[in-house]
Amino acid sequence: MVHLAEETKHFKMQRFAMNTINSLFGWSLALGVLMIPVLCQDEESVITVCQEEDNDLRVDCLLEPRHNYHTDYEFSMSKGQKEIIINTNISGIMPEPKFRHNTFVTELEPYGFRLTIMSFTVTENTTFICKVTKIQKTLFVELDSIEPCSAISVFLLGYPWLNLLVPLCISQLWEAF
Repeated sequence: MVHLAEETKHFKMQRFAMNTINSLFGWSLALGVLMIPVLCQDEESVITVCQEEDNDLRVDCLLEPRHNYHTDYEFSMSKGQKEIIINTNISGIMPEPKFRHNTFVTELEPYGFRLTIMSFTVTENTTFICKVTKIQKTLFVELDSIEPCSAISVFLLGYPWLNLLVPLCISQLWEAF
């Protein structure tokens, strides 16, 4: 009887170890998939443009500011040869009048800025320009290529510490099956 109890205890420990390994594998896999949009940022994805569900247009500019400089930003767009200032914190530069009251910029962690243009839809091919402390990046956006904003990658990008909770959630789901 004691031998059977020890075997049962040993079997439970093995099952616990396998469940732990499976959970860790599931966590790693899911976290890797969720982080692809955040970690795979090449030179072109320093600036991204997407349409939110409420029809706001969002432009994320993930340029790291230069050290020992005041952090200036400027968002603009170009249609053809004309550049239109959308929003800026640079003294002496005014945004286009139609963008003065329907845009706002928030700072992103660890660096970068997010421009939100409320109730705005791109109606033609447009180049978006983002300048942060004298560094400039552009992104050409074709009319039909604007993607909806991905809530999960934006959420994880804005709150990276939450990545630690993803494995816990996945293990709970894994055990439910």
